[in-house]
Amino acid sequence: MFHPVSLLIPLMILLPNLIFFRLEPQNMPSENNKTSIFTVAEGIGRFGVILVPLFFSIHIQTTFEIISLMVMLLSLTAYYFGWVRYFRNNRQYKLLFSPLLGVPVPLAISPSLYFLFAAVVMHSFYFFIFSMIFAAGHIPNSLIDYNRSEK
Repeated sequence: MFHPVSLLIPLMILLPNLIFFRLEPQNMPSENNKTSIFTVAEGIGRFGVILVPLFFSIHIQTTFEIISLMVMLLSLTAYYFGWVRYFRNNRQYKLLFSPLLGVPVPLAISPSLYFLFAAVVMHSFYFFIFSMIFAAGHIPNSLIDYNRSEK
C-alpha cells in the first residue's frame, strides 16, 4: 500500500535544497576532496529516505511518537535556521558548513536527526537503516567541505 502523505517527511528537507540549486553559493572552493565511500553512502541514504516513506504511514499516538515528532520539528527548525543564515548572508559557501550555536555542520546533523526520528513515527526499520547510511555519508562529507572552506 502506498502512503504519499509520508512523502512530506523528505519534502520538508528538500525544499531549501531546491532554492540552493537555483542560486549557487559564493566563494566556493574549486577542488573537491570528498571521499567516494562517503559520497556513495550519502547517495544510497538519500535515495532510501526519499523512496521508503511511500510504503509507510505516519503514526503520532504514543508518547514516544510525540517526542520523536517534537525532535523532528526541532531538527527541522534548526535546519531552516541554517538555511536562512546562508541565504541572508549572500550565500557564502562556508555558511553551509559553519557551526551554528556550537553545533558543527548543522546542515548535515539536523536533517540526519530529523530522518532518524522520522523512522520512529513511521515505524520503519528500513527508513532507520537508510537514515543511518545517509548520516554516515553526509556528515563526514560536510566536515570535509567545512575544512576545505576554512583554507
